[in-house]
Amino acid sequence: MASKTFKRSPAIAPDYVLYREVTAAPDSLPETTKGHGMNMGHHRFAHIQVVASGGANPNVAVLWWSEHAGKFVQEHTAIAKAGVGVNTPYEFTVEAAGRILFVAVTGGLSAGGHKAKILVSGYDMDHTQ
Repeated sequence: MASKTFKRSPAIAPDYVLYREVTAAPDSLPETTKGHGMNMGHHRFAHIQVVASGGANPNVAVLWWSEHAGKFVQEHTAIAKAGVGVNTPYEFTVEAAGRILFVAVTGGLSAGGHKAKILVSGYDMDHTQ
């Protein structure tokens, strides 16, 4: 897997930031680097866009940072999304509740120019902290 991490803080909806780009192969899990996560501090929701190119149809999963486990972990009922078609972008929303998330590309990529860009936006800010 070739991956680049671009931003660690989301833009405020309706704007998005490019969080990461994954090329050629799915992510190797578990992810154990906290700094590879998107810090959703003060945001209740995360809007996540998956933009595929080069013939990719990426599947993704949302994981949450666990300080005690030292890695990103899945919810009891996993948050996983299947690609919706070759080179077809899609979006979904999760309740981030101020946590640090990692959007893992779990399938739908292979060598030959396949790419998945992950963009993130935050919504419903908590102004009490």
